[in-house]
Amino acid sequence: MSLLEANQTVQLVVRDRALGSRVLRRVRHELYIDALQEMEVEWTPMPGQAIQLRWVSEDTVWAQNADVLDVLDPVPIIVVQVQGSPTVVEFRGSLRIKVGIPIEYSLPRPGSEMFLTTTYDLSATGLKFPCAVQVWTGLQLRLILRVDGQEIKALGKVVWVSQKSREVRGRKSWETAVQFLQISTKERHDIDAYVTRIHLQRQSPRGG
Repeated sequence: MSLLEANQTVQLVVRDRALGSRVLRRVRHELYIDALQEMEVEWTPMPGQAIQLRWVSEDTVWAQNADVLDVLDPVPIIVVQVQGSPTVVEFRGSLRIKVGIPIEYSLPRPGSEMFLTTTYDLSATGLKFPCAVQVWTGLQLRLILRVDGQEIKALGKVVWVSQKSREVRGRKSWETAVQFLQISTKERHDIDAYVTRIHLQRQSPRGG
């Protein structure tokens, strides 16, 4: 999980407008954020206002809700209190496609029950799939993927879980995003090559 720290570039999402700034310092759950640029000063949020913070860390876009506690003059400095845990908005740095490939997943400990399903999407950095149980962010999962006829084993970390379940083949499931923690360089490249090939096929006039 990525936490906002001092000197981190950050965006404040205020009334659907993303405003660039940076974190000056962090004290537990409170962040002191630098003033907005001159042309955006009028968008400075007021005490009591709820906003969202977004930032990029390790090729991943993170988001976290926050409440504005104070606006200190004369700079001004925006003081916010973060709420809940950061969530992943978008994986970056690798192409991601919507594709259903077979995946088995379980807890890492020996003897854990394996579940079989198909992915919603896939990239060289992670994937999304319908999980049979509502897991939590930070949980590690053992994964076995079948990509282009090849079995790929990896250890992943849950970075996002939907709050509401959905019905898949008559059973409840929760959309779950997993980031690869341990995967061989060759197998990561193999996934990237597969994703790129499928993407290019879909972009061609014949659609592959």
